[in-house]
Amino acid sequence: MRVKSLLGALAMALLVACTTSSINSTGPIADSDYIRRDINFLASAELEGRDTGSEGYRLAAQYVAGQFKKMGLIPAGEQGYFQEVPFRSASWDGSDPEFVLEGQNDEIAMQFGEDFLASPSALSERSQINAELVFVGYGIEAPDFGINDYHGLDVQGKIVVVLAGRPQSLPSEVGAHHSSPRTKRQVAAKHGAVGFVRLYTPEREKRRPFDYYAKHRFDDTFDWVKKTGMPGSAIPGMHPGVMLSIAAGGKLFDGAERSLESIFADIEQGITPEGFPLSYRAKMSSSSNHKRVTSPNVVAVLPGSDPLLKDEYVVFSAHLDHVGKKEDGEIYYGAQDNAAGIAVMLETARLFVESGQNPRRSLLFVAVTAEEKGLLGSDYFAEYPTVPLESIVANINLDMPMLLYPFRDIIAFGAEHSSLGRVAEEAANRSGLKLSPDPMPEEVIFVRSDHYNFVRRGVPSIYLITGREAKDPSVDGTAAQMGFFRERYHKPGDAADEQINYEAAEQFTQVNYLIARQVADADRQPYWYDGDFFGDLFSRE
Repeated sequence: MRVKSLLGALAMALLVACTTSSINSTGPIADSDYIRRDINFLASAELEGRDTGSEGYRLAAQYVAGQFKKMGLIPAGEQGYFQEVPFRSASWDGSDPEFVLEGQNDEIAMQFGEDFLASPSALSERSQINAELVFVGYGIEAPDFGINDYHGLDVQGKIVVVLAGRPQSLPSEVGAHHSSPRTKRQVAAKHGAVGFVRLYTPEREKRRPFDYYAKHRFDDTFDWVKKTGMPGSAIPGMHPGVMLSIAAGGKLFDGAERSLESIFADIEQGITPEGFPLSYRAKMSSSSNHKRVTSPNVVAVLPGSDPLLKDEYVVFSAHLDHVGKKEDGEIYYGAQDNAAGIAVMLETARLFVESGQNPRRSLLFVAVTAEEKGLLGSDYFAEYPTVPLESIVANINLDMPMLLYPFRDIIAFGAEHSSLGRVAEEAANRSGLKLSPDPMPEEVIFVRSDHYNFVRRGVPSIYLITGREAKDPSVDGTAAQMGFFRERYHKPGDAADEQINYEAAEQFTQVNYLIARQVADADRQPYWYDGDFFGDLFSRE
């Protein structure tokens, strides 16, 4: 429910305060023994890194379902605790994809892995198009910010050529939404385009070289499958597309009204480029093999106690998968990412059960699959929730909580967008902590974890991690977190060893319990702040 006035906001604050004061301040206490047990099992060698669809992942899912059952939580999947998610894995069929420029007097065949990159199509095993090229700048439509890169351009039945990234004028999180390949492809398709070419830029090259992605050109594509048989991320009628290196991209502009180099020069000066037709056509073709994979989300519910509110749900989400093991047999254990998040979610559920006081609203605990494949399991669940979507009032997401040291603060990505931010701040204060702002806004974390699939369906959401202020003044929290990213993140070193701090685990569980208790017991639902970009874009009202 969205509050439209200052009086409404004040009323909400009073209601939250009244609800908070009614909660027993002593409450149940988190026990690190349970958290340690869960992390040790989920990050064990036996589970082989919990890759989506693997036997190790299924053992992890059975373990989580077993813990739900021991606590007395009610199955809320489609088959008991499980919601089997259908996926389609697409791999190259042994032949390279093709990208050829066709001019009036010449033809230029681009080299896969050197000039362009592509991924196997999960939509079709065979795909081919031949069409004119139109440069559309960044390919963004953001009318609230005065941006319409398609203005005056005819792209019907053509291939759009799009710069990676976004103009400097767009705020970071808003820009992250508009600059995502998903959004750009949707906008292109809306205007009738049949193909999509992304151009690498100097700014992108500085952050991560084209050659980095070239090393992964033979990776499979993974997507969830709708009940209609259509891949979840697919756009019918749109070729899967390619990404061009800077040098290759420049060739598209030969004979056009402007060179790509001059466009890059304008961008350096803060000038947003305008689009125009290119002189070339492009022929693109690809072929792939498809394989069906299934992997379950694990879902349980703690029923609410209020006759009027029990049919509303506060969703806890955490991804259960990790990246598996490599061809040489080396296991990527995924202790922080995200055995720790699952363990905290399980312990939070146990605290609610131990409290002996069910919340007024129901709590839905969802361990999702395929986060590492592109937030796919949560996208499937948000598309096909096992409770009515309109009954989901909030999402609290736990992903790699960074249990590295006892801490003085927490970070709630998305806190500034909805009333959940104030709830998180109040819960932190009650825990003797504080809520700190996003320390890395340039990374736009708010659009990069499982909660964002709930946001896209209009559900107010936050994503919680520990803050960077350690209780011990001799510990540099920022250095510790950056060290984890540098030395252990998505590496075999993310193991259930001394890196896991269990005092921090107890702290983090405790504050999650308080946040969920406050949201579930409040008289009113969480709401998007008036005028918030994501609230206005996705709100269900």
